[in-house]
Amino acid sequence: MNRSAPLDALRALAVLLVLGRHFPESAPGGAPLPAWLGLWQRGGWIGVDLFFVLSGFLVSGLLFREYRRFGEIRYGHFLARRGFKIYPAFYFMFGAVLLFAAHAGRAFVGWPVVLSEAFFVQNYGPALFPHTWSLAVEEHFYLLLPVLLLAVRGEKCAPFARLPRLFLAVAVLALAARIATAQMLDFRLKTALFPTHLRLDSLLFGVLLSWAVHFAPTALEQAWQRFRWPLAAAAVALAVPAFVFEIGTGWYLHTVGVTGFYLASGVLLLFALRWKTAGRPLAFIGAYSYSIYLWHIPVRFFGLGWLPREAAPLTRAAAYLSLSIVTGIAAAWLVERPFLALRDRLFPTRSQPVS
Repeated sequence: MNRSAPLDALRALAVLLVLGRHFPESAPGGAPLPAWLGLWQRGGWIGVDLFFVLSGFLVSGLLFREYRRFGEIRYGHFLARRGFKIYPAFYFMFGAVLLFAAHAGRAFVGWPVVLSEAFFVQNYGPALFPHTWSLAVEEHFYLLLPVLLLAVRGEKCAPFARLPRLFLAVAVLALAARIATAQMLDFRLKTALFPTHLRLDSLLFGVLLSWAVHFAPTALEQAWQRFRWPLAAAAVALAVPAFVFEIGTGWYLHTVGVTGFYLASGVLLLFALRWKTAGRPLAFIGAYSYSIYLWHIPVRFFGLGWLPREAAPLTRAAAYLSLSIVTGIAAAWLVERPFLALRDRLFPTRSQPVS
């Protein structure tokens, strides 16, 4: 597969942020995390916004290239390829966790939880894991994206020219919905951050950037050359609050803050597109980011039992990070990569391959 090292490095940054958010807790009465790890834990949740923007950018780029090459988008072909990417690795992880829990004598979680996870509605219904809600959001996005693109396809001389207006409408509605939710309901991650209708703007912002790259590159480059440093400063200012304030303290972070985080992620993405090189270790980790993301929560709950309870927080954090990455890479070689190879045989790509 052709891969972009800078974008893989961004994937690595996103997954490392999320892993930091879920650092294992210290034993009762134990020492807290060092201050710098505490900052990482506090703000790591915005790695999901970076994932969303990246996903919108990359997946829509596949469809834009397909449209430019063939003048059409094949909905079923697109979903089949996405399914081979997402489902085998997820269901393997899900099944392995259920089997391990049963072997360990844990009570069965119940069919409502199993069905909610299995059908990717865990961001609205009951959930077994605290991280698979984002997979549900992306799955709903995959179902909607080809339909939305066909709806705004427009004339061949100016394809998808109505996409900026569509994004603006969705961005305003999603922000209004986040603010309304914050006003009507007490803060809970489940209701304030997990629902698809509150997060689609992050993904569509990635789509908007991809559209600009494919269909308005000159205008994008001119704007970038003129405003890139003010945009960089704005991106830093928009991202910093997540590392200063804990989510749920006040209304800003989970309403307007989410808008700021995906805008900052988009600026970072535009910088990455112009990187000539990227750190090989980061790019290597990023190539396995999906499986690492899947497995970091099972590792946190089931994989650290060999550590003594009195182990220092830094030791626990290092073991958790290392084992999450190693387990994710092993799972990718065992499950994800064979199914991607099968996918490419059964449903060959109609555009430049990006997994």
